[in-house]
Amino acid sequence: MCTEAVQQQGWTDVAVTCGDETVISYRSGMVVYEESFQNDRLTGRGWNGAGYISTYDGRVDPAAYPQANAFWLEIDGQLLGSDWEWVGMEQFPNHQPISAMPRPFALHAVVTLRHRLCPITVKVHTGLDGTSILVRWLEITNTGTTLASVGAAFTWSGVIEQQSRWREHLTPGKSLYSLGYMANDCWGAEGDFRWFDLPDARYAVDGRAFRGRHRHPMFVLRNNATGKHFIGQLAWSGGYTFEFGLDAPPSTSNNGSHLWFRAGLNGPAPQRVLAPGETIATPEMHLGLIHGGLDEAVQAMHDHVRLSVMMPQARGRGGWVESGVGPEVEITSELVMQLIEASASVGTELFFIDASWYAPPRSHWWDTVGDWTVDRERFPDGIAPFRERARALGMLFGLWMDAERIGPRSRAAIEHPEWLMRDYNGKELGGMLDLTNADAAAWMEDQIRHVIADNDLDFFRLDYNTQGTGISSNSQFAENHFWRYYDGLYAIYDRLRARFPNVVFENCAGGGGRTDLGLVRRFAHTWVTDWPIAPRSFAITNGITMALPPEYVDRLIFGQSGHTAGDFDFQMRQLLFVRPSVGPMLWQTGTSYNPQLQRKIKETVTFYKEFIRPFSATSRIFHHTPALDGIEPRGWGVLELASRDRTRGICGLFQLASPQEPEYHLKVRGIDSSRAYKITFGNSGATSRVEGFVLATQGFTVRLEGALSSELITYEAI
Repeated sequence: MCTEAVQQQGWTDVAVTCGDETVISYRSGMVVYEESFQNDRLTGRGWNGAGYISTYDGRVDPAAYPQANAFWLEIDGQLLGSDWEWVGMEQFPNHQPISAMPRPFALHAVVTLRHRLCPITVKVHTGLDGTSILVRWLEITNTGTTLASVGAAFTWSGVIEQQSRWREHLTPGKSLYSLGYMANDCWGAEGDFRWFDLPDARYAVDGRAFRGRHRHPMFVLRNNATGKHFIGQLAWSGGYTFEFGLDAPPSTSNNGSHLWFRAGLNGPAPQRVLAPGETIATPEMHLGLIHGGLDEAVQAMHDHVRLSVMMPQARGRGGWVESGVGPEVEITSELVMQLIEASASVGTELFFIDASWYAPPRSHWWDTVGDWTVDRERFPDGIAPFRERARALGMLFGLWMDAERIGPRSRAAIEHPEWLMRDYNGKELGGMLDLTNADAAAWMEDQIRHVIADNDLDFFRLDYNTQGTGISSNSQFAENHFWRYYDGLYAIYDRLRARFPNVVFENCAGGGGRTDLGLVRRFAHTWVTDWPIAPRSFAITNGITMALPPEYVDRLIFGQSGHTAGDFDFQMRQLLFVRPSVGPMLWQTGTSYNPQLQRKIKETVTFYKEFIRPFSATSRIFHHTPALDGIEPRGWGVLELASRDRTRGICGLFQLASPQEPEYHLKVRGIDSSRAYKITFGNSGATSRVEGFVLATQGFTVRLEGALSSELITYEAI
């Protein structure tokens, strides 16, 4: 039974209109998304960015779409696209529906549906926080007496929009829609954002199941006729698909087009097997509509992520400047002590020991992952002297773990071979723990607790150097492991964050293999790549900061061969737009300090801490060159980071490979046109007073002659 329900909380509203059909209008800020329940189906009815609830006009007819269902669910081989019963709708102002949410939604709406033919109940959850981005997930319950096999589960699907007479708005030959996403799914090529024409066909973007794991699950859909931008992210660390279907035939009576989509899990079926009475939740889809440019779309997503996705930072803030030592060198007690001293001398605030602290000297660090006790041959006095020295110098101290993996020579692998995940051919997945096995999951969580507590850590770094699609052993079906695995993993880190509220948790996954909102929300920040070599290093920073707010993005200088291309300024200036880490090449045993290098590092770290970090957590980032020329980009790359109150900011201009034009004309975007600013040029140190109106409308020219050169512009309101 349906009753009218209208609840308002701040900038949000959900209106339900009953009649021949039940229409639900979700409003958050000026964005409106509508659905209706009619003919036993819940279907999409379209979006608008004008804050207007459609009545007789503007609402899309779902009959014009072959796939208008608001979600996509296949159970035991059948698509549950119809034959639903409306059970009811509830609304919860200021409600925190799941523990991972950092704070309550302004409004949380739940539509409950019951299937007539299949014993399945679905709760359709929608969270609204006043931004332009809505959150959608499904709760699926098996109400039957036998197992239910979930073959496909797409959290959100159906209508995006209908566009009449679209050819009249476009230059002949131009595509109606452009789809932007991370084009590359390989290690070391994260953040390769590019635009592609959306064809008059079905078009799918996959990750992690049938593609590499280094493609961040995000898309931007641009309507080239109207300027609308739809931006979406799936908060999910497993296999996924974004699929779009465009019907824009060469000629119709009104030159109309129809666009539908679906976003959700991907991998060999079944995705999950439900026991009688069991309830599961799909990953959240974060999707919104923005009228404006790409910058506005990115900033809207960042505002939403900061408000409703990321957990509170440990110790009251993020942005810690890190340093550490890893297995690129043979780690000794002497080297660790020397690097702690060197790191403190340039102003870093956190020191950690990466892989091999548990392994005997001259061994392969990956052979014994899983034996998470300090190796006394490597460190005769244990970890305590390093921790206490770091703290005495004002730094936090931490350790690394490849927690989801056990090496072939580890005690765990020898004693518990049944804990190893296997693929569909029966092959072990590189020592990957099967976290769908309750004993293996409990052991891993206990090992992390032991490492943090026994070593009195301030910082914990998670790595993940294995991958693949495996089979869960928890049912009589050959169940794809992703869903059960990541439900377990997320729950582990929810508990660990609650148990160790003052520990800074950092995420890494063999570089940027898991930068998605599902995992990163549970960490202070994330390592986004293992590739710091220019010019690709800029492309990675450029792309990933479209998906994640800059303060959650970690970039490195002095390590992994970054010094082999580009000078110090080119490398270090990129780090100012995110959260900087200073690598182990800062100083090596048996050599002297380079005082010039030490001074430059200290000056840059101090500038980050004093000028940028105070506004980074609420900053706006502008991508002046969003889509670059390939993964090893050529030409100019330009980023701008500005304070929310428009009083200060930085612009980084980078000549990448094969310069074509020596000059770039910059118009500053993050300023207040009514104010005046002090402009400082990093290369010369020259300063100038310029009116904001001039900076925004006329701008100025920066000249850089050679490849891998850079300029840093700082502006402050006066």
